[in-house]
Amino acid sequence: MKIYLKNLKTYDWELDDRKIIISDYASIGDYASIGDRASIGNYASIGYSASIGNYASIGDSASIGNGASIGDSASIGNYASIGDRASIGNGASIGDRASIGNGASIGNYASIGDEASIGKFDIFSEVSILVNIGVTMIKEKAIFYKAVREDLTDFYTGKYQYTMGKGNRNNKLVRDQDLECGAGWHFTNLWEALAFGKDKQQPFKIISAEIGLKDILSVHRKVRVKAFKNVQLVEIKGLL
Repeated sequence: MKIYLKNLKTYDWELDDRKIIISDYASIGDYASIGDRASIGNYASIGYSASIGNYASIGDSASIGNGASIGDSASIGNYASIGDRASIGNGASIGDRASIGNGASIGNYASIGDEASIGKFDIFSEVSILVNIGVTMIKEKAIFYKAVREDLTDFYTGKYQYTMGKGNRNNKLVRDQDLECGAGWHFTNLWEALAFGKDKQQPFKIISAEIGLKDILSVHRKVRVKAFKNVQLVEIKGLL
């Protein structure tokens, strides 16, 4: 549950009740929302109608722009600047003195280093895929990975069969960044795929597939896509 602050002193009791820490000299804009157990550092500035998620941490002298959204458990470094209407995903980490431009979108669990500067960019762009997924696209194409059952069926339904050297396409699907786990196929980077497979606590394999930028439907900790091709089995011996 979040609280909505217009007059900070009015809500002192609720800050205590929800274990929210707002340090000395922090500035909180009208109608900002702050989640449970969030912490706001010394001299930090939270803009008008900004949203701070549960367990989020805002560093000393950090600046959060008007209408910006900071996800649950995200960490914003000291002196970092988050632009107006920018979106920082759940669990993302923004380094000290980093600058995120107006309207920029940083995905769940992304990590931005100290003093990095990222302007506004299209979430469906090569730089976005690199920042959010950790995959480098070349000429709008890249290899992505997925954990599957030993028989190459998907973990979610156990019914969809991936086939070596083949792919699939569904042109009826449309881009929707708000839909992380909807219709389509889901792929990620190699290390996330390995972690997902190990979490299943049963035998698994890793496959790779070529995916085009134009076929990506949403970008989060993984990509949801409407098409992929050339499925291959990945040798993971020594990686586990």
